Amino acid sequence: ASQIQISSPFLKSYSHTNYTVGITKIKVLDFPDVPKKRISLIIQNQSPATQILYIILNPNDDVGIAISSLSSYVFDNYNGQVWVKGSDAGTVVHIAEALN
Repeated sequence: ASQIQISSPFLKSYSHTNYTVGITKIKVLDFPDVPKKRISLIIQNQSPATQILYIILNPNDDVGIAISSLSSYVFDNYNGQVWVKGSDAGTVVHIAEALN
């Protein structure tokens, strides 16, 4: 598994969560609790095969940002909801989130 380490006075720490997803969209992040703000979000596709991870930011969409295996996508200051789905069953997702 990949390690995420960043040093900044604004980041106290990341919380890490792993999911195994299939072809059905699931919500993995909701809005942060007030007064917290999400200052960094990293979503990694940790599947070693050819599985594609889709990051979806709208509850009404089924298509999103495509992330190839062993790649990641970084959001700065995104405080919305996040759904994900895989191209196949068994797509491994790692989420690192930093709140302030």
